[in-house]
Amino acid sequence: MMKIELVKAEISDAERLLEIQKSCFIPHLERYQDYATSPATISLNKIQRQIQKDNFYKILADDLWVGSINIKKLDNEGNYMLHIINVLPAYQGRGIGQQAIKLIEEIFSDAKSWRLETLEDMAGNRHLYEKMGYQLTGRTEKINDKLTLVFYEKTRF
Repeated sequence: MMKIELVKAEISDAERLLEIQKSCFIPHLERYQDYATSPATISLNKIQRQIQKDNFYKILADDLWVGSINIKKLDNEGNYMLHIINVLPAYQGRGIGQQAIKLIEEIFSDAKSWRLETLEDMAGNRHLYEKMGYQLTGRTEKINDKLTLVFYEKTRF
């Protein structure tokens, strides 16, 4: 099993974070044509702002930088959003995302709830989230004729 670590991103990591995010999301952008909302269209400046404002982590697998995870604190009541998680295509399907989510939930142990959104037709992503205890909220958002988002939540009791 690969050793997975999360390392807090710094401004100097912004260009590589952007490269990884684009390589993960450009296929989705091409398929869904969601130019206004796709993580593949984000600017370097916006990534830099997210690093400063959010909780942005690099995902390392056996010391190789293979992805990232961005967490947004929604309020002071313990509600967080798993905003973006991405793993380079060559490393997908190896349990890295699952381990990264487990680690992030440990780091933010004060969380009372986690929220996330994903593409409705991404069965693999949805399976992962459901396996990890996330439940569909019933809320959906149609971005365009090709793309609908579904929303999940996981609550700690």
